[in-house]
Amino acid sequence: MTGNTQKLSIRLLKDGLEPKDGARDGVDLEAWDKLEGALIVLDTMGGAAPKWSKFLELSDEQKKKVYNNTAFGLVFIPAAGRWFAVSFGMGHVKLDPTKFEQDFGLRIVLNSVDPNQLKSADVRTPDENTLSRRSQTSRGSDQTAFLIDVERDIVRGLAGTPKDKNFASRVAGTDSLSMDRKVTVADLPAVCTETLASYQKDDYKEHFSWIDQIKHVRENEIIENLNAAAVAVIDAALKGSEPEGLHLAFPVIYDPEKSNQLRYKGFRSSQIYPDLDLDGYLEALQERGKTDYGLDDFGSHTVHEVDDEGRDCGGKWKISECLVCEVEHDGRTYVLSGGRWYEVESDLAKQVQEFFEKLDRYELPDAKAEENEQKYNARLKVEEPDLLCLDAQLVKPTGSATTIEVCDFLSKDNRLIHIKDKTSSSRLSHLFSQGTVSGRVLILDGPCRDKTRVKVGAIQAQTGQTGFETIICADGEDFRPQDFTVVYAVIGTGETPKLPFFSMITLRQAARELKALGYSYEFAWIKKPAAVGVKKKKATKSDEDDEVIEEALDA
Repeated sequence: MTGNTQKLSIRLLKDGLEPKDGARDGVDLEAWDKLEGALIVLDTMGGAAPKWSKFLELSDEQKKKVYNNTAFGLVFIPAAGRWFAVSFGMGHVKLDPTKFEQDFGLRIVLNSVDPNQLKSADVRTPDENTLSRRSQTSRGSDQTAFLIDVERDIVRGLAGTPKDKNFASRVAGTDSLSMDRKVTVADLPAVCTETLASYQKDDYKEHFSWIDQIKHVRENEIIENLNAAAVAVIDAALKGSEPEGLHLAFPVIYDPEKSNQLRYKGFRSSQIYPDLDLDGYLEALQERGKTDYGLDDFGSHTVHEVDDEGRDCGGKWKISECLVCEVEHDGRTYVLSGGRWYEVESDLAKQVQEFFEKLDRYELPDAKAEENEQKYNARLKVEEPDLLCLDAQLVKPTGSATTIEVCDFLSKDNRLIHIKDKTSSSRLSHLFSQGTVSGRVLILDGPCRDKTRVKVGAIQAQTGQTGFETIICADGEDFRPQDFTVVYAVIGTGETPKLPFFSMITLRQAARELKALGYSYEFAWIKKPAAVGVKKKKATKSDEDDEVIEEALDA
């Protein structure tokens, strides 16, 4: 092929659909005489002054000088028995993304890229606190440079240099394929045919086989069943049940410096909320008198960025795109993230569950219905003299800008006990990280051990406890991690311990790190009865412990 290097953005229409199905309402496609059977639309968007012109109090004449107009082009090309959409400028916004093959571009990149020449990765971790990140390197690197956690991360996009330079000089892929290639208009059908051939290969299994551990679900029948299961969980939460494996998270990489607030729409709610939060959504539903939740709500409710007056001023997303939900269906584990369902590979799910079930257990007293972590620790501090409470006793490691808790309780049999309330949002990952960070500090930082010993002495003086002062050795002495056991304790309702799948993965990774450091590790399930007759309160960002009083469960 000849021609100049052109950036192409290509999408594959789902099999059986026509261009009119893939274009949004108002897009008038016309026959294009450059390519047989092709359709085209050319237009501009905008034609108005930007919002900041009002702030600057510009006159009408001044506003005309800053009018926004954006040109776009969109071409539908038939090739290899399928329809492809090639967009230019902002043409992609005129497409209905639900009508195109998902992960089309990503699969092509995985099959075609040089595994040592990756340049960027978009990754999403659907944990309790969903993390989205984009990593870029200044030069081509292998996948290890992007710190992809192959057991937890969902790769949404990759970019790099292909092995075959004739295919493209650069490829990047998500649902669409972006490629830089020398090409003429007449070459477009052949290019589309090549992309389809690459999409259908399984070459990726040589270097990226791990990507199938968490697979995107595409079968409509399964998706319908999973959506129904998610709706049932939300409906139960609306009626007062504690939502298992259900959270809200932005489906995009969201700028935390935005001052915009949020409003839930689709059911006439006027409430404004400072952040995306499941409690806020449920509260908004309840305030509008919603007592039942159905598939229509799941598909029609939205989240909007709004100003102080509640007016739209930014992005908007479907609730189904913001929900992070974990369900079991036909013996398999599925996770909803970013509006898509993912199936956890059976062997991985089995391995993680078996690890959790075989964990050595440590017994701690049950919690009371009204107790959160803070109240539980305060009671244990008084009732268990063989446990020294170090909760909120912060020390600063040498050279660090932040402080840590060495543990919540130190036992006379050398256990470092860390406790978190499972009902507190996004705290399980913090719990598991807390144990490994503390473990490393105790080994490497003698001065920090001395600070901890001072804290221990002061607490013993207050409580009258004795025998804890020598458990953690001083700076200059040999700290032996093999003499210590790290205990992860979770306060939760129910007789049987149950953690979200991705939290169990995080726990397993923390246990592996502790083992490498020389520690033993255990897990404790602190049983707590469901609260009755207490209304759930919204937690605030300043509430470090995320104190949450559980909403009453129907008897």
